[in-house]
Amino acid sequence: MFDGDIETGEKAVELARRIGAKPMPWQREALHALMTRNDDGRWTHSDACLICPRQNGKSLILTLRILYGLFKLGETIIFTAQRWTTAEEIYQRTWALIEPRKSLLARVKKTTCSQGRGVIEMKNGNKVVFTTRSADAGRGLTKLDLVIYDEAYNLTDGEMSALGPAQLAADDPQTIYTSSAVNQDEHSNGLVLAALRERGLAGERELYFAEYMAPEEMDRADEATWQYANPSYGVIQTPSKIRKLMRGFATQAGRKSFDVEILGRGDWPIEELLEDTKPVVDMAGWSKLHDTAPAFTGSTCLAVDMSTERERSDRTCSITVAAKTKRGAHLQIGYHGAADTTTVVKFIVAAVEAGDPVAVVIDPKSAAQVLIKPLQRAGVEPELMRTQDVIESTSGFLTAVDEGHVTHDNDRRMDEALESARLREIGDGGGVAWARKTSGTICQLVAGSNALWGLSQFEPKAVPPPAEVGFEPAPDGGSVMGDLMEVSW
Repeated sequence: MFDGDIETGEKAVELARRIGAKPMPWQREALHALMTRNDDGRWTHSDACLICPRQNGKSLILTLRILYGLFKLGETIIFTAQRWTTAEEIYQRTWALIEPRKSLLARVKKTTCSQGRGVIEMKNGNKVVFTTRSADAGRGLTKLDLVIYDEAYNLTDGEMSALGPAQLAADDPQTIYTSSAVNQDEHSNGLVLAALRERGLAGERELYFAEYMAPEEMDRADEATWQYANPSYGVIQTPSKIRKLMRGFATQAGRKSFDVEILGRGDWPIEELLEDTKPVVDMAGWSKLHDTAPAFTGSTCLAVDMSTERERSDRTCSITVAAKTKRGAHLQIGYHGAADTTTVVKFIVAAVEAGDPVAVVIDPKSAAQVLIKPLQRAGVEPELMRTQDVIESTSGFLTAVDEGHVTHDNDRRMDEALESARLREIGDGGGVAWARKTSGTICQLVAGSNALWGLSQFEPKAVPPPAEVGFEPAPDGGSVMGDLMEVSW
């Protein structure tokens, strides 16, 4: 947890007291952390991840966060779980705290709970939806202030992409992930939570991360180990309950399940890098694609990406342009420097005005997602990629290189990215994407791939001649967008 104002969280605790809920100390601390605000009034943690063994009271934390958001913050909320029984239980707990209290009930317009979907709708128009995860989980919701993914041990990129666009419409959205630890023998979709955990362990400021687990060196049969891993030990979890469970887990697989479910010792999947011993792209072949005088034929596309250092001040941001040519497309790095939001947004706005690109592309699951709202406020609506788009971007870049349909201006910064870049697998379908956690900075390469993808996806059917698109051919290796890249910010 990072510094911030816990006043909103304390107000949520006070609301809980007034309606008869009694959060335990660790639950109060979690509410404070989830609802900490920066000096500007926005959430300190736009993402939150709470990993805790089962039956410790995570549900009460979520119920109280939902209630305060619904009645005090005027939020539109969706709670999703892998199983309907879990979503239905949270609906029932939430409604059980509302129904007996006239002051709360008077503000409710209607409530329904059937066919795998529970809804509590307020008279002022905001609502909370409880449902299982699916492609249409967010149907009817054009703006989501708060998304909760419970049972995140079984959460996929595709399920998150179903709700992502609706969060972009919110002024200060927050996403909360809660789960017990992953056992990869049983949870085939544990990569999303594993990646969140890595971000949390790295100390990323935008992510509140809390994990309850007993270190491996502690004896699984020792009561002190049970107490260490379970924050509600002695209240919800008791020695007799855990001893009973332990006696039932007599096999090797059972002991592993005990370690995961009771002690929080996850068996976490790792995204293995592919072809880890050599560059993905043949550098000699890449060098042959250097073109000092590409024959431009029309449209351009911009893409922006950021590196993933723990502190935002240490991150690098890259903006790369892909320009249509007779050969295919030409790539050029337009900006590669500090990830200062004001500087980067100003650069992109100037680039859009000067070059009229067909799109500005951002992967909303990358560090560059912090630019989405500032760009929208500046009048630039970025095109947001889905997981399948990221896969197509990577494979499309590799194909274009192999077939000689992409050229470049021999920028050493792109060479350095290609030399250190590796691939990672996505899903079970054989898809790959650039692996960000490498020894070097590859955001310029990711931006180049995404710009190339955007050029093919958003290119107008009728392409105007070069004189009408805001840039001129640059036989001296200059910018494909004219004088724009010479501007000093």
